[in-house]
This record gives sequence, C-alpha cells and structure tokens, in this order.
Amino acid sequence: METNKDITRENIINAASIAFSKFGYKKTTLDDIAGFTNVSKTGLYYYFKNKEEVFNEVIKKEAAHLQEKLIDAVGQESKPIDKIFAYIRERMEFLAQVSNYYSALRYDLMEHLNTINKNRAEFDKIELKVLSDILIEGNKNGDFSIDNIEVTAKTILLVLISLEIPLFGTESFDDYHATLDRLINLCLYGIIPR
Repeated sequence: METNKDITRENIINAASIAFSKFGYKKTTLDDIAGFTNVSKTGLYYYFKNKEEVFNEVIKKEAAHLQEKLIDAVGQESKPIDKIFAYIRERMEFLAQVSNYYSALRYDLMEHLNTINKNRAEFDKIELKVLSDILIEGNKNGDFSIDNIEVTAKTILLVLISLEIPLFGTESFDDYHATLDRLINLCLYGIIPR
C-alpha cells in the first residue's frame, strides 16, 4: 500500500520530469521543481539530497516505463524475427519521444554522461535478457543462425545505444522512420540463415 510519503515522492518525480523537459537539466533548479508541486524547496530535501538524485529517479521511472512497453510489444508477436522488429521499433520510438533524457543529453552531454550511464546499467541488463531470450527462441526454431547469443545480444544493444544520440540528440533528423527501418533491416538480416 502506498503511503502519503510515497505519493508525495512520486509527485516530486513527476514535477521534476516537467521541469527538466521545460528547462533542461542544467537550468532546472530545486525551486523550479518545487514550483510544479505543493512541496517547498526545503521539503524536497526530505525526499532527495539534491537535483541529481531527483534526475536519477526521473530517468529510472522512464526506464521502467520503457521496459513495460518493450515487454508488451514483444509479447504481441509470435515469431522471433517479429519480436526483434517489435522490440527495436518500440524501443527507438519510445526514446524518440522521451524529452527528459535527451534534453539533458542535448545540452549537457559530457557533464551528465556518467550519471546517465549509471542509471541505465540496470536497464541494460534487462534489455540484454529480453534480447537474449528472443535470440535463443529464434535459434531453437531455426529462424536465426547465431553462434554466440550473448555477444549478438550485446552487439544489437550497442548498435541501438550508439544511435541514440545521433537520432535523438539533435533535431535535424528529417526522415526518422525510414532511417529506423533501414537500421532494423541492417541489424537483423545478418542473423537470419541464408
């Protein structure tokens, strides 16, 4: 059962999400976050040590939401190849819409890269598990021909991560969907037996 403290903490995280998306990480202050809640700046310190800790929680919440969406997208498909397509599309579509993570990256990339990487480490483990399960299923069915599941899952994830900043860290990508489709084809047709 959620307590009043849990509800207030969640409200602060939601308010921080709004503040970070509006002002970016660097310009957002605890006063800004307090302004989107009914909690004073002093009251924020009861729940969080500093702005970075609030930001970490915003990123964790977004990662949890993404995890739910990925599991749902993969669960709607029956063939492993379709699961991979659904996984990549859902992941990249979600990240294209996330404003907090990428506004912080866009304006303060080098300053906050370590924080972002720390926050995503746990989520990367979850992503690798989901990808590995799909690849194992595809190998068993004969849909894929993969000699090393772990390395292949890590490679797919690395490709996706490496494309996050070029795809979403700028506003100059005109034909995002065509680029995403090419990416998916490039990633996947190397694991389908010929």
